[in-house]
Amino acid sequence: AQEEDGYLQTAYTLRDPEEWSERWSPEQRRAHEGYIAGYFLEAAVAHYMLTEGSDRRLYDAAKKLADCWYDNIGPGKKEWYDGHQGIKQALVRFARLVDEVEGEGSGENYIQLADFLLDSRDGGSEYDQSHVHPSMQYDAVGHAVRAVYSYNATAELAEETGNIDYYSASRSVWNNIVNRKYYITGGIGSGETSEGFGPDYSLPNNSYCESCSSCGLIFFQHTMNSTYHASRYADLYEETLYNALLGSMDLAGESYYYPNPLTERRKRIEWHVCPCCIGNIPRTLFMIPTWTYQKNEEGVFVNLFIGSTIDVGEVANTNVEIVQETDYPWSGEVSIIVNPERAEEFTMYVRIPDRNTSEIYSSVPEVSGYESLTVNGEEVQAGISNGYAVITRRWERGDRIDLELPMEIQRVTADNKVEANRGKV
Repeated sequence: AQEEDGYLQTAYTLRDPEEWSERWSPEQRRAHEGYIAGYFLEAAVAHYMLTEGSDRRLYDAAKKLADCWYDNIGPGKKEWYDGHQGIKQALVRFARLVDEVEGEGSGENYIQLADFLLDSRDGGSEYDQSHVHPSMQYDAVGHAVRAVYSYNATAELAEETGNIDYYSASRSVWNNIVNRKYYITGGIGSGETSEGFGPDYSLPNNSYCESCSSCGLIFFQHTMNSTYHASRYADLYEETLYNALLGSMDLAGESYYYPNPLTERRKRIEWHVCPCCIGNIPRTLFMIPTWTYQKNEEGVFVNLFIGSTIDVGEVANTNVEIVQETDYPWSGEVSIIVNPERAEEFTMYVRIPDRNTSEIYSSVPEVSGYESLTVNGEEVQAGISNGYAVITRRWERGDRIDLELPMEIQRVTADNKVEANRGKV
């Protein structure tokens, strides 16, 4: 399917030339060229990781595709931006993989291209977040899926380029989503605009909350967590993961909801005429190891409590495997077994959940903190930093952290500004 110069978009290849005359045409801005290319790049990243680099076919095809885009779009070339913004976050992720595989700086062209595609957004419409330059977007507007891809790309590029305006815009739009336009399930998108956001506090219970917007919001929260290493972002993506996203699927994983209103009573479906969610839900769930742990120079952050065995890679010059034993959220008991290849000193940052995730909602009783925290059976008095219990020691294979979290049932009420929920719990 890939064309000779690396271009890959079957809808274009099989097009009627009279209806679609050229690649990257402004008239076809909503033709999902960037969206499809972005998904392919991310598929290549996942495939490379799953095969541990032993099969480079998708990686090589993705590199050819990314090079084709870079050769054609940018300063002094074609000036263009995509109507569906999935390619920008994909270019950043692919650039990071190329740096790992081929050496630091090898993926720089793709960072530059992502930055150009973001920087070119201006003078368009709120629908695809092109109404003003991304550095001046402080309120969440327009199509909710496109929005969170765009906001996540802004946050990713802030990390890569150090652009202060992008840092500021990311934090502002994050605040607007979480504290003005956020459903109790962690879903977003009221549907009052086309698949998109309404005004502040306008959260009708026949919400839209597309499954793909939940995926995109998790990406955005994860990037914010990676940037600031603050547990509030993991609290939020846990909420969206367990409710808005997993709630969209049946237990067999064979059918799903495209939109997820709080009041839904229809059966889930096996297919949708716009089948984006069918691919997006599993690609998000396949990234659970990435959501569960993150690292910095000092150690490992435990963000999700999920029974698992995961190799987190190198920490303090030794490879580390982490095993979790838990049936959370059915109970608050979590065991974390740390297995370094050799004994080394580093820090384990264990998230202490805060159930107060949004200013819109208040809960009774308040549930926060932890019931107990031990290492190898001995109680530890861990300091709390940005919502994480900080445990620094020389870790040896088999060292065990036991954490017990409070899990009381809460009664939740919404701010009176949310008209749909007045007088309700």
